[in-house]
Amino acid sequence: METEQIKKEPPKILIVDDLNVNVSILKNIVKAEGYTPLGALSVQKALDIMNDTMPQLILSDFSMPEMDGLEFCRLLKSNPITREIPFIFITVADSIEEKREAFEAGAEDYITKPFERFEVIMRINNQLNSYRIKQEMKNYNRMMHKMMTEQKKQIEKERENVLLALTKVMERRNVYLGHHLERVGDNCRILAQSLQLVPKFENYISDSFVETIGTASRLHDIGNIMLPDTIIYKNTMSEKEKREFVKHHTEAGAGILQEINQDSVASHFLDMAVVIAKYHHANWDGNGYPGGVRGEEIPLAARITTVINDFDALMAGIHCDRPHTVEESIDIINERSGTLYDPGIVGVFNKVVRQLQTD
Repeated sequence: METEQIKKEPPKILIVDDLNVNVSILKNIVKAEGYTPLGALSVQKALDIMNDTMPQLILSDFSMPEMDGLEFCRLLKSNPITREIPFIFITVADSIEEKREAFEAGAEDYITKPFERFEVIMRINNQLNSYRIKQEMKNYNRMMHKMMTEQKKQIEKERENVLLALTKVMERRNVYLGHHLERVGDNCRILAQSLQLVPKFENYISDSFVETIGTASRLHDIGNIMLPDTIIYKNTMSEKEKREFVKHHTEAGAGILQEINQDSVASHFLDMAVVIAKYHHANWDGNGYPGGVRGEEIPLAARITTVINDFDALMAGIHCDRPHTVEESIDIINERSGTLYDPGIVGVFNKVVRQLQTD
């Protein structure tokens, strides 16, 4: 099989000078070296050329009518698209003051007239090599960033899958759960998406937040895997037992997730899962667990999960005397608004409750 060799285009050098003779001389020098010269007799003409063809290096006169070389250089260096293009000034003068102005404007080098061919080529080659190395490093860094981002996503997805598999184990372990955790995840996503449209919450809930809470909220009770079966299988508890249960499973859950999240690839999913596990029994009035955390001090993801988790638990009869109807469960959620739950979230919950999964 024949292999085609891709021929690289020679670098384009833009030459800007109001004197045609200077442009011609530099064009000939540049062309003889194998580069492609582009000539402009004014800065405006140079900008027009750059709109169509981006050069790899610019040679510009210092003093020109209308916009001079200094203004031209500052303009290009202030633009992220053009700031890395090497800029070499060409001028008759060789004063310290002009050199200072040139470098302060952002120029990479400086050539005096009359032109010495060797000096022109040497300075052009030096700057082109430097520019090429910078671009190669930029492309390499971009490629590495992309590769690491994809690797991070893969690692995060694998961790999600392992943790979600644990929720399946939890559901099988506790006959009262059924598909409770799955419904909590789906309904948290629906409620979060609706809150996104409310001015009070729109700045805090992104599309990423909506997708993440749909998965992270399923792990709110992951601490239960550390508790004995005698507690897990007990469907009714005394108030004292409930307090101990809440304390132990929230601390254990947050601890498990923090340990997984430690010294590993940063994960928004795990960060959210940790705060949900830790705070999903924190009450709006501060009487929940952890004690003293109240109102908007409770992370938003946990406040959303609390409403959805309790709504589903009421209908499933989890840790209560009996399963409640949808209407009864809605009434209980509203009765607890302002004490257990964020009233703003409950208000939106009431508007979308018919869209939530209830069986």
